[in-house]
Amino acid sequence: VWTSNDDGDSINVMRTISDGEEGRFVAQSIWENQMNHQLTSNEFAILYRTNAQSRALEDALRKKDIKYRIYGGISFYQRKEIKDLLSYLRILINPNDEEALKRIINYPARGIGATTLDKLTIAANHYKKSMFDILKNINTIDISLNAGTKTKLQNFVNMMQRFQIETQTKNAFEIADLVVKQVQLVKDLQKDGTPEGVNKVENVQELLNGIKDFITDKIETGEDASLTSFLEDVALATDFDSENKDDEPRVSLMTIHLSKGLEYPYVYIVGLEENLFPSAMSMNTRSDLEEERRLFYVALTRAEKVAYLTYAQTRYRWGKLTDGEPS
Repeated sequence: VWTSNDDGDSINVMRTISDGEEGRFVAQSIWENQMNHQLTSNEFAILYRTNAQSRALEDALRKKDIKYRIYGGISFYQRKEIKDLLSYLRILINPNDEEALKRIINYPARGIGATTLDKLTIAANHYKKSMFDILKNINTIDISLNAGTKTKLQNFVNMMQRFQIETQTKNAFEIADLVVKQVQLVKDLQKDGTPEGVNKVENVQELLNGIKDFITDKIETGEDASLTSFLEDVALATDFDSENKDDEPRVSLMTIHLSKGLEYPYVYIVGLEENLFPSAMSMNTRSDLEEERRLFYVALTRAEKVAYLTYAQTRYRWGKLTDGEPS
């Protein structure tokens, strides 16, 4: 293999303290390269080993107002399992959020069907009350539901009210962690045992990491670290995603698997730590490890001009800071 190009730039290796800082480094570097070399966003790509890693990168790009596109997937806060968990949290702050309530009243499945939901909607309309108010008074309001269904609804309300009481003394991370455990979200996502299920669990873990990151930052700067403040931050992120529909140039974010056959002048390969890339699942056999090496070769050869490799010394896992070592 040979090229008639001039010698290019050396490969840049960047060590960061945390995955949050890794995201901020990449966003800052893209912004600086754009300014210094008059480049457009579509000349940059960020490659990662697992989908869940997009969260820290998306947060950092948004804060720099750099438009991006997720290839072969959807933006972090638009993923179903993330929306489900956020819906639980939204109801704790605002019980009248009917969209969130309808989303989770039967997730994970607790035997509350569409017919029951219709009856609740009609009752709420008739009594000019919110659906949550109807649920709280399910035993005193005239609504044609059998005793078993009423009990299920009562159990759901009791659980949500217990969470609401906890929000008075716990921070955003502790509440989210409590909800994940009590509602058994992870257990539900692991049921199917597919790689997609594993991905979804990683996303839930990453949301908890994001909340932990958020409150740590806020506490350091003396700002509001409450659940309300976090949900406002997420609402801004969701607005940013919905603006991301037009055809203007964007930074490409994708897993390395999806990058085969594509090329970009500037490429950032992130998360180069043992057990992340190479993946922890590849540590069993030599051939699995070789497969990870080939995958790294794919990633590196996507870069036409400049390649950045980054790794973090610490990364949150389930909201706990763990040490990492470079690949």
